[in-house]
Amino acid sequence: MEKTERHERILHLAGERGTIFLKRAVEATGASLPTIRRDFQELEDAGAVERIRGGIRVRRKDGNVSFDLRAVQQSKAKSSIARKAASLLQSGDVIFIDGGTTTNHICFHLPQIPLRIITNSLRLSAYLDDASNQFPEWEVYLTGGKIQHGSNMLAGPGTVHTLDFYHADWAFLSVGGITADGLYNTSEAIVETERKMIERADRSVILADQNKIGKRAMCRVCGLNPIDRLITNKPEGRSLVEEEMQEKNLMIIHVD
Repeated sequence: MEKTERHERILHLAGERGTIFLKRAVEATGASLPTIRRDFQELEDAGAVERIRGGIRVRRKDGNVSFDLRAVQQSKAKSSIARKAASLLQSGDVIFIDGGTTTNHICFHLPQIPLRIITNSLRLSAYLDDASNQFPEWEVYLTGGKIQHGSNMLAGPGTVHTLDFYHADWAFLSVGGITADGLYNTSEAIVETERKMIERADRSVILADQNKIGKRAMCRVCGLNPIDRLITNKPEGRSLVEEEMQEKNLMIIHVD
């Protein structure tokens, strides 16, 4: 098992219960004890976890798993999903991009064409600000709002108020979960932002890896009707949840 895959496996298991210990990580990955100790240290250095006696613990702020931890989970799938989303864009498009870890990957795949990008993501805006020196045809707008600690995004009434000024051709959104009865995310502030982006965009696209399919989070964003399409990686075998979503006329695009 390669290091990236091993790290994702460790973080997935840690995310389920909040902690994982050395013995469990060795059993789950087949790696040696010294290798797992190095993995734990590297994950702590990356800010995704903190070391505890005999294991690691997921860093949580305001009840949410940290951005750094979520960013490395399913990173290959998230990159492929984001690449497909970016391929939908045409010259002159105005796009909303929310502050999720999957949508964050879009910045690495944007076409070199004139675009206007409106985001509540501090990381995304910082990257695009640097990149716009090389690609000046990108215009970048950052919303107002309160910094959501641990998520690197802006949310709250200030964010929603800012979005009322704009209209977009596309809204690209991450979610905490998606089922046949709608979209879910982890906090009220995030949900209000995503609802406003959906309202102010012609087409809304959900970017979600298979870990999000069939799952719910604390807050419901909306039903499937306002959503233009879902981009996700291919499921392992038949997905009854996806079939239910397709019955509700949701277009689903799979990537490798």
